Amino acid sequence: MKIQLKNQDYDLIENPTPRCPCMLVLDVSGSMSGDPISLLNQGVNQFIQEVYQDDFARFAVEVGIITFGSTVDEVIPIQSILEINVPAFSAMGRTPMGEAVSKAIEVLEVRKQQYQKRGVSYYQPWIVLMTDGEPTDDKEYPNAAALLRELAEDSKMLVFGIGIGDHCNLNKLGKFCPANRPPKKLAEYRFREFFQWLAQSMAKVSVSTPGTGVELPSIGWDKIQI
Repeated sequence: MKIQLKNQDYDLIENPTPRCPCMLVLDVSGSMSGDPISLLNQGVNQFIQEVYQDDFARFAVEVGIITFGSTVDEVIPIQSILEINVPAFSAMGRTPMGEAVSKAIEVLEVRKQQYQKRGVSYYQPWIVLMTDGEPTDDKEYPNAAALLRELAEDSKMLVFGIGIGDHCNLNKLGKFCPANRPPKKLAEYRFREFFQWLAQSMAKVSVSTPGTGVELPSIGWDKIQI
């Protein structure tokens, strides 16, 4: 799998601020058509805007987006939030969640190597996995889920699973998540509230000391109401 990242070395040389990378892994399968995909678009753009408006987080937070539907697409390579222009998502196809997660893990590992190469400190990566169904790539997803869960439980990644709507399979989504942070169900497509929490959380983490762990800030996962 070939990974392409935009202007990595230049950005790391010009901006040595410790990085907090976040990969959004988003379900854009056919069942997300209508209001869900529209609200997802609005939520992601709100997240980008809120992080951008924070005077410190805007230089520390990096974001990438991988979507999964008819295909798995790295629609935004992991990069500084200062450079991101979010495209409009459209919904179609099945739910190759395992393939998308495998790609997200690989992209983030490559980015960590870039940080290390340039001597830039970083926080362990965040993965936000959002789906309204369950994986359809039955051969791929068990291994991807086991690997992501292992990375999360070893404190090498911070993983958040979000089930969308009434038909999401939280049991299967939970296989991707650490035991101490099970997935949450997004009530009534409240993307705005979730992405607001995510932006605030990343802003808080970005002013802490890298290497001190991947604990959540005071507005923790156990308290968020979505």
